[in-house]
Amino acid sequence: MKKLLGPIAFYIGLLIALVAAVAVDPSGKLYGVLAILGIIVALCNITAEESEKFIMASVAFIIAAFGMHSMIEATGVHLADEIVNLATNITVLIGAGVVIIALKAIYQLAKTA
Repeated sequence: MKKLLGPIAFYIGLLIALVAAVAVDPSGKLYGVLAILGIIVALCNITAEESEKFIMASVAFIIAAFGMHSMIEATGVHLADEIVNLATNITVLIGAGVVIIALKAIYQLAKTA
């Protein structure tokens, strides 16, 4: 069941992120649900061997999303709120998992030091 829980949580999280981006005003409850799903995904899917790749890919996504938004806004072009909301929602989904995996990695490094 644990093997299925992670992917299911990820797809549900992406679906909620997409639907919420166009149909729901951003709120703490929405971000809380996305963060919990992100934590479930990270704990169920990411092994110790995959943690570095997961952290790097996630941080790259978060930085790229922020950077693209900043660059586009700097040119004076206004993005649709739905696109900004989608990027924010996915960032919350992924970011919560990154925090958990990073803390696990820090703990493992401290434990072996």
